[in-house]
Amino acid sequence: MRWPGGNFTSGYDWRDGVGEVDERPTKPNPAWGGLEYNLFGTDEFMRFCERVGCEPMLCVNAGDGTPEQAAKWVEYCNGDAEETEMGTLRAKNGHPEPYNVEHWEIGNELYGKWQVNWTTKDGYVDRYDQFRSAMKTVDSSIKLKAIGDLRGEQWDDWNDHLLTEAGDSVRTLTQHILAGGAVDEETNPDELFHAFMGFSEQIGERFKILREQMRDAGIENPRLAITELQLFATFTGDDDADGLLSADTMPTPQTISEALYDATIIHECIRTGDFVEMMTHSASVNHGGGIQKEREQVWADPCYYGHTMGIPMWGGTPVGVELECATISTEHTFREIEPVDDTPTLDVMAVLSSDEASLILMVVNRTSGQDPISLSIDAGAFNASSEVKRMTLSAETMHGANSREHPERITPESSTVEIDDETTVMISPYSLTRLTFERDE
Repeated sequence: MRWPGGNFTSGYDWRDGVGEVDERPTKPNPAWGGLEYNLFGTDEFMRFCERVGCEPMLCVNAGDGTPEQAAKWVEYCNGDAEETEMGTLRAKNGHPEPYNVEHWEIGNELYGKWQVNWTTKDGYVDRYDQFRSAMKTVDSSIKLKAIGDLRGEQWDDWNDHLLTEAGDSVRTLTQHILAGGAVDEETNPDELFHAFMGFSEQIGERFKILREQMRDAGIENPRLAITELQLFATFTGDDDADGLLSADTMPTPQTISEALYDATIIHECIRTGDFVEMMTHSASVNHGGGIQKEREQVWADPCYYGHTMGIPMWGGTPVGVELECATISTEHTFREIEPVDDTPTLDVMAVLSSDEASLILMVVNRTSGQDPISLSIDAGAFNASSEVKRMTLSAETMHGANSREHPERITPESSTVEIDDETTVMISPYSLTRLTFERDE
């Protein structure tokens, strides 16, 4: 889990969020307006990660922050309680043992003018070098991540310049996959949905290029980290117009479309082998993160359930898939998303469980429409038993979502499928389906 953000990072001083809560300062929030009370700081975040069972990744302020501040933060998290100044402060604040935070990201989207103290490509190379040197001096074992970008041609030279100038001092590049751009009432909803569903293939091709660029720069074992992920279309038209699309009928992070979009990106990451080392969704609560809270009620978006459905793949081995199906194509560009050309209607990922007792298939229906797809499956050499476990997350429309009034409108549904020599299942529109084959002993 990445913290503290996001745009907020570029104006955040970590020292404001440690110590006695009542003594912490209240400051203007430089990213989102309003006030930041600093009630939730480093120690609270670490306790949160421990309780939910996740690994922390800290994003340091390389906007109006300094390398010295970042180095002190590393010392606060990882320094010895008796031998370092910040380690002693951490112990005083109630945690004598080091947190041993391994993953650190140097800045957030500093190529953008929406960031506090944004910079040029030359400026970021200089900042990266200074922050890296200061932070590594404190703890040489930490794994640093440099800001990268793959969003469009206007940004292509950001990566090239960083890799040319910083060379093998870069271990990992970060990417924010926030695609979509402005849409209006004249936008064809099917085109928009299919663009999101086909974008993963374009991302995969860009990842291949980036991996080679990193190798050419002398990075022996290059890595990539997706530190923000959402579909990101914004309705800018007239919502009262009688058009094709409206703010209420389009794919948003709260809808089933986000769950399907995320799954296609995850599948593409798996296909890169070991290149993509991590992915964090954006954000955590509200703002598209999967958990919604309103007037003391909490509910989950479809993307939350989509992520949980993928958990059984963890630790398994990807298996090759031979797929024959129809394709989808689009004509329009949606900011970073180029026209989709003959993308398979189904995105299928197969994973053999770590104990090799189960074969797990994740199937995304990428088509926009009301007709299900009949899928015949041959498990090949895997000797499957006669019963297949099925779990499906689906909606009637691309904009289907949960709400405060209907918090469980879209949740996974479980069933079983009986098989003989071949399995045929119906894949619902706007759906993510998990099929689990158990080995027949």
